[in-house]
Formats: sequence, structure tokens, C-alpha cells
Amino acid sequence: MELFVSTFINKIDKKGRISFPSIFRNALPKDYKNEIILYKSLRHNSIEGCSVKRINEIAGRINNLDFFSEDQEDFSTSIFSEIIPTNLDKEGRFLIPESLKKFTNITNEATFIGQGYYFQILEPKEAKQKQIKSRKRLIDEKKSLSAILNEKKI
Repeated sequence: MELFVSTFINKIDKKGRISFPSIFRNALPKDYKNEIILYKSLRHNSIEGCSVKRINEIAGRINNLDFFSEDQEDFSTSIFSEIIPTNLDKEGRFLIPESLKKFTNITNEATFIGQGYYFQILEPKEAKQKQIKSRKRLIDEKKSLSAILNEKKI
């Protein structure tokens, strides 16, 4: 499977390393099996992560914006200036940089939430609340994927 799926809570060891879920490792492209890209979310106090392949797709979308626009500059600056490429060790562990731990209030454990083509890393209580709020919003507003996609076509 080439998607980041499921939810995992992992502890941070004494050296500051955390295990990247093995099912997430299987979603990484073969050419970049040990590299993940981390950056601050633009929507939540979370870390977003993806493969090199995905960050190249994001770069392509940003590149399609008017080169001299503030939108292009804001996205480029907010994402690319804060990207932290990270390598997994032989056991699939990596270090979450202190700046990202502080941004997310992560201390001794973190929750990984699969988001399809990317993943999020959050403080465990925050992750649980995010999952509850997302499900509640979809149910309360009776949203369906086809309805949302059809709205965008109009």
C-alpha cells in the first residue's frame, strides 16, 4: 500500500528518537525508502510529513501560482523555509527536531495519523480531539465526498 493509513502512538526514547510506523515505511517510495519530509502544519499545531515524491508534487502546485503573487511567496516561504528532511535509521527511527516538538507540545510520546498521501504527528490528546472533531463535523454537516467534489465543479 502506498498510502499513509491508520493511527499509532509511539514513545520517544531517551535519545530523542521515535519509531516511524512500519506500515508508514511501506508507503514511502522505493527510491527514497529512508527519507521523510517534516514541516509545520498550516492548519493545526501538528507536524505534517510526507515523502520526497509528495513534496515535489506540492512544489509543482506552488510553482503554478503567479510567480510574483503574494500567495506564491506565502506558500513558498511557509512551507519550504521550514522543511526538515529527516532520515530513518536502520530500525526505522528518527529524531523529531526540538522546534517541531515545541510547536506541537510533544514531550515523551506522539501520535501518527495517516492522511493518505501525507501523515500528521501530534501530541496524543490533541490527536484524539482532532479525530473526534473531524468525524463530528462530517456527521453533523452530513458531508459526503461526492457532494464536496461536485460543489467544486460548479
